[in-house]
Amino acid sequence: MSSFVLIFVCFALGIFFRRYKIFPSNAALALNRFVIYVSLPALTLSQIHRLNLGDNLLVPVSMPWLTYLLGLGFFYAVGKYTQLPKKTIGTLTLTGSLGNTSFVGFPLLEAFYGAGAVAIGILVDQPGSFLIAGSLGVATAAYYSGGSIHPGALLKKVFAFPPFLSLLIAFPMRAISFSPQTFQILDRLGNTLVPLALVAVGMQLHFHPEKIKNNFKALCWGLGFKMFLMPLICVAVYAGIFQLKGETVLYTLVESAMAPMITAGIIAVEYDLDIELAHLMVGIGIPLSLATVPVWAWALEFLK
Repeated sequence: MSSFVLIFVCFALGIFFRRYKIFPSNAALALNRFVIYVSLPALTLSQIHRLNLGDNLLVPVSMPWLTYLLGLGFFYAVGKYTQLPKKTIGTLTLTGSLGNTSFVGFPLLEAFYGAGAVAIGILVDQPGSFLIAGSLGVATAAYYSGGSIHPGALLKKVFAFPPFLSLLIAFPMRAISFSPQTFQILDRLGNTLVPLALVAVGMQLHFHPEKIKNNFKALCWGLGFKMFLMPLICVAVYAGIFQLKGETVLYTLVESAMAPMITAGIIAVEYDLDIELAHLMVGIGIPLSLATVPVWAWALEFLK
């Protein structure tokens, strides 16, 4: 319970710091950089070293790829049916198909199930959500913006990302025995992820009623698919069709219900898609997920 309360406290602190300008305007960027370069790599090394490879690891890796492909088709069809602008379709595809499986996903998993669940979250995020964002996500953004795609630039972005590099290193390092002191150092650095990431998220959120009103229909399509329809489909596929159960499946399906990915919104902005909608999908989706994800976690307890 204390971990869950910590999530709300850190999130509220971020909003408070932004509202009263207690930190510099670029503080959220600095906190995000620390999380990306220190907290997340340390957490990856420690938790992958402890991971039980007997678990069904194909489930967490495959889930984001499944949901992104579903989102590509879903938002293309919705866009054509409702005659949405091309840039709006692209923005919905990015933010409505890619989940915030790290900055919000890891803290929520840790709050619900303990630090061990984060190892599964890492497998959802790095070879899943992050890799998709850096490849198919950028390709999608380029297509809907009318721009070009450069394979070399995509590869550079993927392999220069510290958490992804730490994941590649973590598996070979399982052959090396870590001392208790090494685990202690990695764990203490990794423990900074939850407070720093959520404070940074809170500092970046803005709410504008008039903009919400203007984008209400698109927001309903995007958030409705990402946070309600997508988890239902994943439950139907993994627990229904394949009849899979266990903690790995549970953690993966909870991750499928996360809010839109911050990086997906950044990609939409970088490629000049529907910038206003991109900010709203992330800005509304994250606080909304703090209410909806616990409901999904409770409803999926039967999978343990």
